[in-house]
Amino acid sequence: MFNWDDLKYFLAMADEGSLSAAARKLSVSQPTLSRRLTALEEDIGAELFTRTRSGLEVTALGEQMVQHARHMQDDVYSVERLLTGHDSSLKGSVVISCTENLGAEWLVKHTRPFHDQFPGITVDIKVANNTSDLLRREADIALRMFRPVQNDLVAKKVATMNYGYYASKEYLKRCGEPKSLSDLKNHNFILPHDEMLAHASKQMKRPSRPPVTDAVFRSNNLLALEAAVREGFGIGAYSCLQARGDENLVRLFSDILLFSADLWLVSHAELRRSARIRAMFDYLGDLLTAHKGAFAGTD
Repeated sequence: MFNWDDLKYFLAMADEGSLSAAARKLSVSQPTLSRRLTALEEDIGAELFTRTRSGLEVTALGEQMVQHARHMQDDVYSVERLLTGHDSSLKGSVVISCTENLGAEWLVKHTRPFHDQFPGITVDIKVANNTSDLLRREADIALRMFRPVQNDLVAKKVATMNYGYYASKEYLKRCGEPKSLSDLKNHNFILPHDEMLAHASKQMKRPSRPPVTDAVFRSNNLLALEAAVREGFGIGAYSCLQARGDENLVRLFSDILLFSADLWLVSHAELRRSARIRAMFDYLGDLLTAHKGAFAGTD
């Protein structure tokens, strides 16, 4: 019989396609993962992966095992959610998944009062631009820019996050302020990589492509793009929430939005019966609703 724990490692390797990527996902060392795979294959008496230069390829037997292992993993997660859902204590950890533009600073600042009220609860903010799987217990609560479709999830629309055109005062002093969108062709522009624009077009409402194609600065990271605006590289998209209160920034064309996305607070239905997760869910719901104007850029 093989070690049941090794199935978790096996699935990660099958999903990620390499030892290094799976090791990062599981927060273990690559040699440890390699040893677990060797032990699992020795216990089974067959190879589950073919080692190639590009990574790991699942064998025919491995493909069959993936399906069974996934069912077993889902059953384990269901049991965990059931047990967590009957936790009436206000102690333990609550994992909140959100994007870096919210989680790296804003959410940290605004969950401090929650910590003061519930000192026994650890606030665990998981900053990730990919979508955490709540059904697989990758997080307890998520802030998402789209409405979830799974029936087992509880979702509440709490705000609309708007992005507008912004520039620094120093840049506008140096290069002048555009009076119309057509004037942007004569200005330095900050643009995201094409894959970010494609992602925005899928998840955000009313995505608007800037009327320029050339840029003096590009990045695949939203925080880097906003930093470029602050540092005076040129004109670019900026979150109305993040720009609020920054005296160095000027919003251009205040009636025009570059991006607009509804913000959803999401959790698993079973986890709402956990006292600590329910406390955090309700706190975040009230917090985000109270800041709707800031997210929209209307106050």
